[in-house]
Amino acid sequence: MQLSEEEIENLSIDKFIFHVVHHHNDEPILLDETPIGDFEDFFLERAMETLRGNRFTFAEGSITKTLLKQVLDDESQFVPVSKTLAQTFHAGRDKRIKPGVMILMTLITGQRKLLSLLKYDHEEAVTYDITDDAKAILKAITNSFTKSADALQKSALIEIVNDNDNIVVVDKTVRHEITDFFRGFLVCKRIFDDKQMTQAIEALIIEVVKKHQNDLPNDITQNARDRYYDTVQKRDKFEATEFFAEFFGAHGSTAVRASFDKGLAKKGMEGEVFNFDKGAVKKQRPQKYKTAEGVKIDVPEQASDTVKKTTTASGTVITITTTRLTNL
Repeated sequence: MQLSEEEIENLSIDKFIFHVVHHHNDEPILLDETPIGDFEDFFLERAMETLRGNRFTFAEGSITKTLLKQVLDDESQFVPVSKTLAQTFHAGRDKRIKPGVMILMTLITGQRKLLSLLKYDHEEAVTYDITDDAKAILKAITNSFTKSADALQKSALIEIVNDNDNIVVVDKTVRHEITDFFRGFLVCKRIFDDKQMTQAIEALIIEVVKKHQNDLPNDITQNARDRYYDTVQKRDKFEATEFFAEFFGAHGSTAVRASFDKGLAKKGMEGEVFNFDKGAVKKQRPQKYKTAEGVKIDVPEQASDTVKKTTTASGTVITITTTRLTNL
């Protein structure tokens, strides 16, 4: 799922409600109305944070998808459906899940309508007031919404058009994946598997290195695939910023990072965090040629498209196209 800058600027909350869940009672506390008041921007920001999550799609037979389609088809079903979702969410017993609220929102931008599901943990906070006689009075607040990264534990941004759907998920418990609990609640599956994503990043790296070859050192341009292979073997997870810093080091300029980020977005992988499939990549295998006259040619794999071979009646013609030729 991607939103343009214009779509993000024009995004607004159409409907909003929350219910209290996992508060150690058998049933959630269901509410009929929770006016958003002056806090629309706060909750819009929380929903937009989800955009940098992992891509999923609903699995066949997802009751959550069926319920959310009811909301899209008939806005009068918003509150009843939110209560059903809260009951389902609350029924998933897991001692690791803290008390909090489950929020359902419908968001509108242009002709697009999105749904946002957020699980906020209850946060304890201490505030204070200063009196006229220069005294501070402390106040304890137990049920609060904060910008704390730990408070917003689970979130999903969902778009359903006809029968097609797209889900972006952030699950703070396992950032590179999704917990069994949240997967079971949504009934979803990942769009790309670890092997596909590992290979997609390899292809992206080759594209970026080729584009910026005049600005990158030889140890990167001539060994991009091997460098990627070594990085994958050393790291368990892909996270864009950490990976980029390790692969490009001091040569990761703003321009190179822009190309990398643009490529991620083009591949539908912006914000993805995943486990590398170490067996999905191989060491670079350069092509080696030797002519009858004793001329040797070594072609790194990432430069294979710069070498053309044409066979004629008089022999083989090898054409090498380069942006720069260096004497060794």
